[in-house]
Amino acid sequence: MKTISAEEIRCRAKELGADLCGIASVERFDDAPPGFHPTDVALGCKSVIVLAARFPSSTLAASSQAAYTFVRNRLVDRIDSITVQISSELEQLGYCAVPIPSSDPYDYWDDSRRHGQGILSLKHAAVRAGLGHMGKNTLLVNDELGNMLWLGAVLIDKELEPDLIAGYQTCNPDCRICLDSCPANALDGTTIDQRKCRGVSAKYTEGGGGVYACNLCRKLCPQNKGIK
Repeated sequence: MKTISAEEIRCRAKELGADLCGIASVERFDDAPPGFHPTDVALGCKSVIVLAARFPSSTLAASSQAAYTFVRNRLVDRIDSITVQISSELEQLGYCAVPIPSSDPYDYWDDSRRHGQGILSLKHAAVRAGLGHMGKNTLLVNDELGNMLWLGAVLIDKELEPDLIAGYQTCNPDCRICLDSCPANALDGTTIDQRKCRGVSAKYTEGGGGVYACNLCRKLCPQNKGIK
């Protein structure tokens, strides 16, 4: 087995197109819900590699949600391609490395609540990997790239040097812009009601194409392009 360092993994992730890469030790996930701990997915997991791709903020200026949806879908493909490639390269070095889907398929789906839950919460993993903190809109906020991020992860059976937890504050304690602007009243400052959110955001055009019709919680956030 060839050894590889955390810094080499970070550099490789950025070579492949990731804008951010952070690493969390598996011990940071002690409070994960039963069934959604990294070791529930990969028994020997010792570190979680979290990747992020920048979401071009210009898409928020488009009058049509087709542009936003198009970019979102391409970012899913981009991040998934990067995590699969990194996993493959790590496996060739002798490690067990499991890529985590950046979107669906969901491991858990409650149709009555229209609530989906991936096999690992990527936003919580990103916080533990030092990439930022969760905002009141439940989006990850990074100090440089704001909430314009798409996330992916790889679980590896190697202890890697973890990144420090981000030491900055994201949301202003008095800010309620996303909460008050949400047309579905789906946000409470801590969680999101997916049923309410999907009711206004997941739409189909007359031609049958799916679009994400609402992104106000991302668009109106004062920190969407970075922490001021």
